[in-house]
Amino acid sequence: MQSCKLPIEVCERVIDCLAIPVHNPTWIDYDKALRFSNPTLRACLLVCRDWVHRSQHHLFHCVKLRDTSQADAFLSTLARHPHRAQSVKFLRIWPRPPPSSPKPASPSQRPSNSPAPTSSTLPSHSPALSASPVAPSSSHSSQNPVSVSNDQHVEETPSQSESGNLAHVPTTESSESDISSRDQTQDKIQGKTSIPPCYYNWIYKVLTRLPPLLSNLSLLYFDKLPTLHPRFIRLVSCFKTIRTLCFSDLENQSFSEIIQVINRLPQLRSVFFLDTKWFRPVRFFPSRSLRFEGIYCEANGEYLNTDVIDWLGSLQDLSGLRLLQIAPLQRCNLNKMHRILQRCIHSLEFLNMFSRDANVFESLSLSGHLKLEYIRIINFRLSQTLALFSSHISHLLSPSLVYLIIGPFEDLETEYATPLPSWPDIDNALSQPKFNRLAYFVMSLSPSHKRNIDHETLRATFQKILPQSYQRGILWVEKYIDITEGRRGEHFPE
Repeated sequence: MQSCKLPIEVCERVIDCLAIPVHNPTWIDYDKALRFSNPTLRACLLVCRDWVHRSQHHLFHCVKLRDTSQADAFLSTLARHPHRAQSVKFLRIWPRPPPSSPKPASPSQRPSNSPAPTSSTLPSHSPALSASPVAPSSSHSSQNPVSVSNDQHVEETPSQSESGNLAHVPTTESSESDISSRDQTQDKIQGKTSIPPCYYNWIYKVLTRLPPLLSNLSLLYFDKLPTLHPRFIRLVSCFKTIRTLCFSDLENQSFSEIIQVINRLPQLRSVFFLDTKWFRPVRFFPSRSLRFEGIYCEANGEYLNTDVIDWLGSLQDLSGLRLLQIAPLQRCNLNKMHRILQRCIHSLEFLNMFSRDANVFESLSLSGHLKLEYIRIINFRLSQTLALFSSHISHLLSPSLVYLIIGPFEDLETEYATPLPSWPDIDNALSQPKFNRLAYFVMSLSPSHKRNIDHETLRATFQKILPQSYQRGILWVEKYIDITEGRRGEHFPE
C-alpha cells in the first residue's frame, strides 16, 4: 500500500475490529449489527485495493436474501468467485410479502419474449453451480456482490414475469400441474389465500444450490416463511454444517415437519423459535442423540410451547444445555419444566422465564447448584414479582450471576399508578455476599410507573444494595426495550 503509512497488518486489524458486531450477532441483534457495521465496511472496501479482500471477507459473513433478484445476484457472484462462499457463516432467508395477485393475462396479451408464469419443482439432487452463472437482475448487483446483504433495500416486489423466470428449473419427480394442485389444496385446507407457486421458487433454488458451496455455514435463519412444499425438509437437511437454526414469524406450518428438519442436522446445537405458530396436534418423530446448547421458544399461542416442552423432554441428552427460554410459561407445564431443569442444572447459564400467571413460579423449586449468569423473570404486577422473588425465586440465583432482570409486563400501564415500593425483598436477597459479582441489574417498568419514581431515593437504594455495580456505572432501572434499542453501547454490555 503506497499511500498508507501504517502496515497492512494494522489496517486489517482495524477492519477486523469493525466487523465484531457482524461476527457476533445474537439472533435478535442481527439487523442492528448489519446496520452498524456494513456501511463502515463498505467504506473500507473503497479505500484502496489492499483493503478489498479483508472487507469483502467480513461483508460476506452475513447474507440476507429477500427475492429473486437478490438470490440470482448471490448465486452469480458465487459462480464467478467460488472462494467467497467460504466467508458465509450466516444466511437469512426472508421473502418479501407476495404482491396482490393481478388478473392473469391472456396468451394474446402476454409479450412474446416473457415466459409463461408456470410452476415447477427442483431436481432431486443438489447440483453445484454450472460454469455459466445465473444472469443477475442488474449490473450493479453483479459488480457489488455484497449488496444482497444490505438492509437498505428498496422495497420492490418482483413482477410476475420475474417470478416466472424461475419456472425453467428442471422437473424430475412431479409435473407442474401436480405441484400446483397440491399447493392449492394445502392452501384451502389451511384457509390461506392462494399464492402463485412460482413466486417462492427462488427459495427452493437457493436451498438446492447452496449446500455444496457454503461449507462453513453455521447459522440458518428463516423469517416469515410461507407454507412451503414438503421437499423443504429434505433441502434444508442438506446443510450438514448448521449449528444454529432459527425460525421467526412462522405460521401455518407443521411442528412435526420442523422436528424432522432438526433431526436431520447432525451438527445442530441451538434452535430458536420466535413468534411461531404451528398446527396441532403434534406427532413427534424419534429424535437423534443431539446435544443442544440453546433452546429458545417464544410461541405465538397459549399452549404451543407445550409442544416444545414435550419435545425437549424427549431428548436423550440435556447435560450441555446453556440457554433456555420457554415463554410464556403456563402452570400446566411446571412439572415438565422442573424435570427439564433438573437435567441441565449443572450447565444452564441463561434462563429466561415470564408468565401471565402471577403464581406460576411458586412450585418451581430446584436443588443443586445453578451456574446461571443471566436470569430474566417477568410477571404480571411489580409487587407480586417482588414478593415471589425472595420466597420462590432467590434460590435460583448463584454466585456466578451477572445479569438479573425482573419486572412486570410493560403493556399493562394501569397496574402501575401507585408509587414504587421500597423493595425489601430485593434488598434482603441481593445484600448477601454471594451476589457481589452481580454487575447488571435491570428493573423493567412501564412508562406510567417511571413517571412516579423518586429517582434520588431509587439511586440511594441501589447504591446500598449493589455498591460494586453502582460504582461501575452500569446499573439500569428503566424499560427493558430502552436497553436493547436505546443507549445499549453506552452502559449495557455488548
